[in-house]
Amino acid sequence: MARIFERMAGSLTRVVDPLGRSINVVATSILVFMVFFVVTDVSLRYFLRAPIMGSLEWVRYMLAIVVFWGGAYCQLKKRTVRIDIFVSRFPKSAQAIIDSTTYIFGILVIALIAWQTFLHSMGTFHTKEIPPGILSLPVWPVIGLIAFGAAVLVLVLMRDFFQSLSDIWKTTRQPWLWFLLVVAIATLLIGAPVWLDLLQIKWSPMTAGLVGATIMLALMMLRMPIAFAMPFIGFIGFWYLTGFDPTMSGFKTIPYGTAATFIFTVLPFFILMGLLCFHAGVSEELYRTTYAWVGHQPGGLAMATIGGCAGFAAICGDSLATAATMGAISIPEMKKFNYEPALTTGSVAAGGTLGILIPPSIGFIIYGLLTEESIGKLFIAGILPGILLAGMFMLTIYLRCRFNPALGPRGPQTTIREKMKSLKGTWAMLILFLLVMGGIYGGFVTPTEAGALGAFGALVIALARRRLKWTAFREAVIETGMNTSMILLIIVGVFILGRFVAMSQIPMTISDVIVGLEVSRYIILLLILFLYVILGMLMNIIPMIMITLPIFYPTILGLGFDPIWFGVIMVIMMEMGQITPPVGVNVFVIAGVAKDVPMGTIFKGILPFWGVEVICIIILTIFPQIALWLPGMMMQ
Repeated sequence: MARIFERMAGSLTRVVDPLGRSINVVATSILVFMVFFVVTDVSLRYFLRAPIMGSLEWVRYMLAIVVFWGGAYCQLKKRTVRIDIFVSRFPKSAQAIIDSTTYIFGILVIALIAWQTFLHSMGTFHTKEIPPGILSLPVWPVIGLIAFGAAVLVLVLMRDFFQSLSDIWKTTRQPWLWFLLVVAIATLLIGAPVWLDLLQIKWSPMTAGLVGATIMLALMMLRMPIAFAMPFIGFIGFWYLTGFDPTMSGFKTIPYGTAATFIFTVLPFFILMGLLCFHAGVSEELYRTTYAWVGHQPGGLAMATIGGCAGFAAICGDSLATAATMGAISIPEMKKFNYEPALTTGSVAAGGTLGILIPPSIGFIIYGLLTEESIGKLFIAGILPGILLAGMFMLTIYLRCRFNPALGPRGPQTTIREKMKSLKGTWAMLILFLLVMGGIYGGFVTPTEAGALGAFGALVIALARRRLKWTAFREAVIETGMNTSMILLIIVGVFILGRFVAMSQIPMTISDVIVGLEVSRYIILLLILFLYVILGMLMNIIPMIMITLPIFYPTILGLGFDPIWFGVIMVIMMEMGQITPPVGVNVFVIAGVAKDVPMGTIFKGILPFWGVEVICIIILTIFPQIALWLPGMMMQ
């Protein structure tokens, strides 16, 4: 049987590998075209008063194709987001059994999306449905392309499923028994709405919601990709509460309706901008500049790392990219001057978290997409808190090294002339930051348009500096496509799950209970944030926010907290989750750069910075205007 499954996996591999790569080339090409398209539209609008007709619709259609045509390639490269802190430690036989089971669920839910989306495409074709907008173009071809991309993803998942079945036969003594167990578990869970009805087991919506949430978390801990676990539970739960046909209506409309949302196009533009800046060497020059100014102070190289991270965050927006980029540059320098390993790695890991606080920020984008708050205002709100937190990090390093010079010896002294000369390394960052944030703050462009301008500007700067080779550009675009597809597929899952969560009344019930408590609203805020700390120890912060924010956001509004201010607090909580053991993803990135430093040493070095982030939250709670002053002055 192992050979049979291997042959089936091999046959699918020969189909899906070239097919997945080919459609991903198309998707990434569309992604690059989107940048030039939006920049052209903005230029024509301001200089010739003649914007491109229907530009919003064109960009929406292109994004939907990018998301679903890149999904298969994400799975081919195993880039789907999943929690793997337990299963990877199991024997290979147990891993194969678990993966086989979760692959069945993934295949089912993506096949449903492909099937229902195809039916939606055919339905709009026959009814000749024209969506509202300037273009008056039929939408069925775009929906059909989404169905095709989902179908290719199903084939990739089937390939992986057959490979895991082959592994069961290779690694277990009674493979047929384990195979039947996999089928039984899958059948039991998938058919739950049917057998619960036959047994006349009637749960209240609240009970069904709690059971569904427990199963979903269990599947996630069994490393089922987040993008598949959420819609799967949404499918089973909504089917149980409302019936099969109403459930299918969501699978028919949500994938296209979510992926073809104009505001979501802000995500790939800012990711691409950061990656192009990385390949252009902007991060290295930012580090050299801050090194020239503060390197001679106690702990100066670590302080320069924080300064470089803050500068790169202003043009990147991603924590992992900031940590990886600055770590590769600064860790060898600090080793050269005999910095304590804990301080070395801790400063890079903590400084990297600034990538999702100082705008443009992926964290703010995700918060804005889930809560429908203004992404532009969220960006502006993060400026002063980001500067505050970076300054507190640097002060912490200075004081620790001042009292214990062995932690971080002083670097070489630089002259005033050398300091001034080093400032030329900041011009690229300043131009892009002013282009993006100045445009948003002044009301000249939307965040989406600002992202396209930033990506285009980063490309021009990289070409002008002659630092961008074709292979680096291709790598940046492919990485952008995978990240975009990965995040937006999760958001599609969030929306499918959201129908079940809303039907269960869990968010409203929890909100009513919490708001009705006769305690200070700050005590409730403290409990919510403490829960995020606990959850941050168990799972990746971005899917955690996607799962829990729809529940807690109504509570925050009911308690009277400003949603923009809470967005800043949530992004800082995301930062803390990036460096909280055992799932501190920034720590894993630093461990890959500093291979000779034990994981425990890195976490030890992070503790002081983790405490600083707690203090920063307290300061922002006492003085919320630090976050709200600049957004309040924005042009509406």
